[in-house]
Amino acid sequence: MTTNPQENTNKDVRRMVLKALTKVETGGYSNLVLGDALGGEQFNKRDGAFAAALFYGVIERRLTLDHIIKGRSRLPLEKLDKSVLGILRMGLYQLLYMGSVPDSAAVNESVLLCKATGKTSASGFVNAVLRGFIRDGKPLNLPDNNNLPLRLSVEYSCPLPLVRLFLKRFGQEAAKGLLEKSVGTPPLYARVNTARISCEALVARLAEEGVQAVPHEVIPDCISLYHTGNLEKLRAFEEGLFHIQDGSSQLCAFALNALKGMTMLDLCAAPGGKSFTVAEQLQGSGSVLSFDQYDFKASLIQKGAERLGLTNIKAAVGDATIYNPELPSADRVLCDVPCSGLGILRRKPEIKYKPLDSFGSLHDIQFAILQNGARYLKPGGVLIYSTCTLRREENEDIAQEFLCHNPTFAPMPLPELLKPCISVQPNMAVILPQHFDTDGFFIAAFTRTQ
Repeated sequence: MTTNPQENTNKDVRRMVLKALTKVETGGYSNLVLGDALGGEQFNKRDGAFAAALFYGVIERRLTLDHIIKGRSRLPLEKLDKSVLGILRMGLYQLLYMGSVPDSAAVNESVLLCKATGKTSASGFVNAVLRGFIRDGKPLNLPDNNNLPLRLSVEYSCPLPLVRLFLKRFGQEAAKGLLEKSVGTPPLYARVNTARISCEALVARLAEEGVQAVPHEVIPDCISLYHTGNLEKLRAFEEGLFHIQDGSSQLCAFALNALKGMTMLDLCAAPGGKSFTVAEQLQGSGSVLSFDQYDFKASLIQKGAERLGLTNIKAAVGDATIYNPELPSADRVLCDVPCSGLGILRRKPEIKYKPLDSFGSLHDIQFAILQNGARYLKPGGVLIYSTCTLRREENEDIAQEFLCHNPTFAPMPLPELLKPCISVQPNMAVILPQHFDTDGFFIAAFTRTQ
C-alpha cells in the first residue's frame, strides 16, 4: 500500500520524537536533545511544531500517561520494553491532549511506529490499549480525593515527593494553583526597550507585523506576545525594540531599583535579560558589568546589548564565586544563582523527575556567590539574591544564613509591587506562577549598612 508524503513525514516525526524521548530518559536536557534532533532532520515548520508539542507534552504528562497504562496493561511498567512504553505514551498523549490529531491517526501511527522500530510483535498490544482507551471514553481514573497528594500527583504529572513538598510549604490552595501552572504552554513575555520606544508604541509596531502584543496588567513595560512566528525575523526585533524575558525576571530587575548614573554588577548574567532591563532603566547612564563563566555566553550578552543599543553594558568572562579586585564597587549587585529550577517546570518539565535529594550540593555554590557578590557592594547599595526555584533550602534559608554571617548587611524591603509574594520577611518574595502568570521565582534584597 502506498502512502502520501504527509503520512511518511508524520511517521518520521514520531520516530524522531521517540528517539529524543529515550535520550531524555537517560539524562539528556530536553531543549538540547530536541534542538539536535530537529537540526539533524529535514522537517517543515508544521512538523517541527508538532514534534516539539508531542516531545514536551509526553515529558510533561509522563506520570499521568503511565497511570493510564498501568490500568490497561497486564505487565507492570518496568517489564514493558522501553520503546513500546514510549510509543504508548506518545499515542495516549495525542489522544488526550492533541485535538488536532484524529483518534484513528493516533492509533494507526502508533502501530506503524512499532513496526518501524522493530517492535512488530507489540503492535497488537499497542493497538488494543489505545483502542480500548478510546472505547471507554478516555478516562483518567484519578485516585480518590481522600488521598489528595496522590490525586494531584497523577492529575498534574508531578512526583509525589514534590507534591508533598508544595503542599507542606504553600498549603493546599496555593499548591494546587502552582501545579495547575506547572503544565501547559508557558506565556511568552517581552521587555520593552524603553530607551528606544514606549510600551504603547511597541504594541502598535508589532501589530503592523501581525504580532499581537498585550501589556501585562501588573508588570511595567512587560508585554505578552502571540502569533509571533520567527521572532528574530521581526523588524521590531532587529531594531532592538524589545528583548524576550519572563515576567518574573523583569520583577527581579525591578526590585534592584537602579537609578541613573549607578553601577551594577550582574554576576551570573546569561542570557542577559536582567542586565538589559537594568541598562534600559539607567537611560544610557551609569554602567552594567555582566559576567558569565563561559566566553560564548558572555559574547551573546554583548551581542544582545549591541542589538538593543545599550552602550552602558560590558559583558565579560568571570567566575561568580571568586572575588575580582579589579572590579569597581557597585551601587547594585545581582546574584541570580544556579538552582534546581523548580519554578520553571512549564519550560523544562524533566526537572520535576529529579530526586529532591539531588539538589543538596547547590547550597555551597549559591552561598559562595552571594558572599562574593556582597564584597562588591557600596554602603547603602542594594544586593539582590534570586533563583528560579521554590525550595526553602535554596531561598529563605540561604538569605537568612547570609544575614547571620554578615552583620554589616540588613534586610532591604522589596517594592510594593511584590507585596502579594512576601515570604518570611519583608525583604523576601516567593513568586508563585499563579501570582502574575510567570515562572516561579525567589527574590531577597539586602543593603550594606556600613
